This record gives sequence, C-alpha cells and structure tokens, in this order.
Amino acid sequence: MQHNGSNGHSSNGNGRPVTPGGRWAAGRRRHVAVIGGAGFVGSVLVPRLLDRGYEVTILDAFLYGTESVADADHGDRLHLVRGDMRSVESLVAGCCHADAIVHLGGLVGDPSCDVDEQLTLEINLDATAMIGEVARGLGITRLVFASSCAVYGDSDGLLDEDTEPAPVSMYARTKADSERVLMAAATDAFCPTALRFGTFYGLSPRPRFDLVVNLLTAKAVREGSISIFGGTQWRPFIHVEDGADSIIACLEAPPDATRGQIFNVGYEGENRTLCEVGELIGQLVPGTSVNVEPGSATEANYRVSFEKIRTELGFVPRHTLSDGILEIKVAVETLAISDYREARYDNVKTLRAGSAAELLDGLATPVPVQGVP
Repeated sequence: MQHNGSNGHSSNGNGRPVTPGGRWAAGRRRHVAVIGGAGFVGSVLVPRLLDRGYEVTILDAFLYGTESVADADHGDRLHLVRGDMRSVESLVAGCCHADAIVHLGGLVGDPSCDVDEQLTLEINLDATAMIGEVARGLGITRLVFASSCAVYGDSDGLLDEDTEPAPVSMYARTKADSERVLMAAATDAFCPTALRFGTFYGLSPRPRFDLVVNLLTAKAVREGSISIFGGTQWRPFIHVEDGADSIIACLEAPPDATRGQIFNVGYEGENRTLCEVGELIGQLVPGTSVNVEPGSATEANYRVSFEKIRTELGFVPRHTLSDGILEIKVAVETLAISDYREARYDNVKTLRAGSAAELLDGLATPVPVQGVP
C-alpha cells in the first residue's frame, strides 16, 4: 500500500482509495462474494445474506447445477459467475465488486481429496493463497475462510485454537496449510479469518449424503440397518444452518475481533463418538439395527472446545444432532429426497463419474450466468 498524503487514505494499487475501515463501510449496501456459493453451505448462506440486505455474487463451477440457488429471493442483488477459482480471471470477475469474500470453495472431505491429490493441492491450497492475493489487490478488507476441525487429526483431550494442528489426511493438511498462508497475510488493511467447522449434517438446498449423519440416517430409514466402523472416535458435529450463521457472525463482528483469528465452530455438547451417533439414530428411527464393525487404524479422533467463538463473537449453535437426524428422516420418508444414493448427492461419486479436472475444463474464463433457472 502507498499512502496518499492528501487525505490519509491508502490506495489498493489500482488507484481505488481505501479508507482505514476498508470498503466494508457503514451507510452503503455491502457486497459479499461467496466462492462455492452454490454448494452445501453456500446455498444456505446466500439466502441469509440476501435477507439481511447484502448484495451477493456467487463464484462457482456449478458442477451440480444452479438449482441450489434457484429459490433465493434475490431481486437484482444476486449475481452468478461460473468459473474456476484456480483462475485469476475468474476470481477477479467474481470478486471485483465485493467488500468481503467468503471462501467455501474446494474439494471437501477425505475421499474427494484422495481421488486426485495434485488437483486437491491446486484447488484447496494454491487457489486459496491466490484468493488472498486477489482480495488484497482489489482492496477487499474481509476474507472468511472455511476450514475444518479435521486439522486436529488424532488428538486427545479437549482441543482449542491454540492446539497445534496434527492433520492425518490430505484434506486436513490442505486446510491447515491454507490457514497458515491466510493468517500470515493479516494486516491493518486486510482481515482474514478461518472458521474451523465441525462435521456438518442437516438439509441444504444442495443436499449431501456423503456426510456421516445424513448417510446413516437415510440408510436407517430406507434399509433399517446401519454400520458403524470403529465407533470410539470422537467428532464435533454442526448443523449446516448454524455453520452459515457463524459466517454471518464473523462478517458482522468488529474487524479487531476477527483479524488473523481462527475460531472453532460448534458446541461442546455435540462432541460425540460415532457409536453415540449410531445409538441416537437407532432411537430416533425405531427398528434400526446398529452394527459396529472394525475401523481403520488411522482414524481421525478429536473433541473440540468452542469457548472462543462463544465468548468473543457471541455465537452459539441453535440446532442439535437430534434436530438434524429428524429432519433427514422426514425428508427421506416423505420422498423429498427420493433416492439418497444418487451421484448428485455425493461429491466422490460425481468426481469419479467424470474426473474433476475434466469437469473443470474450460472454466478458466469466467462466464456470467444470466438469471437463476
């Protein structure tokens, strides 16, 4: 940044003045770019942002179509850009009008990341670093990055944000490395924040049944039997709607509370072993047979503290695991989800049906999506 001696404001290098508060200024409509905004979390977040008066641009590859954002009550405040977040051109097209970026893009979960490890590094790590650079170049003050409690790996005790990450998977390593890159870039003019989400569950406009709670509940309803592998490993669980609300809490907090900060997102009472999850599903879906099978020797295992986000941002989740199990149960029973095994509900099946590289081919040049079908 070079200072403009006439008014004490700085320039972002493109000649655009940047106030000390950045472009995230009071008294004007705020514009949020949501990278991956048509995905599981993004399609819940975007309508919430619109309801709160934000203007939103979604930058997404739309590998699963645009149906997940079709019902957003957007007027002229929702803009869609189809592109590849590995492309600077796509990032600039999707973010050039934004005051803040929410980065939800990337390959999610261990199985998806193991399909093509080089592509995973390009998408989950290299592109994330570039998103930070583009944000700073455009004078965008705020960046909220979706990380994961999976960075804790196989660790004992109640873990907090000061616990050294010990990832045991490619997915978790890319999240931990991305955090380090973004947090190191924090300055008075750039406010990056990482949210380490627990294991997601619940319904979304872009449903997923490769998530353990959703999958096991659907299997219990349809087949009357579920299998738990290992079962003693701990996970923190978080409803997708609570995850979206935590992002908004972060966006709307004072910059000094979030600049360069990492927050675990969840609630201590929702730290559960997988056996406990299976038992709860068995109770809420009567007649379910719950079978415990041997697990892998390298299973991740972590219990997490959420005191920091509760005390510093005032965020507490509203949903319980029981709420999520029951809503999935109803969706499957009423055929709102006709067949949970369809590839469109499973990231790995989609990636294997056509390689991820092929699915992204041609998206380096961004394409505005006219309207929302």
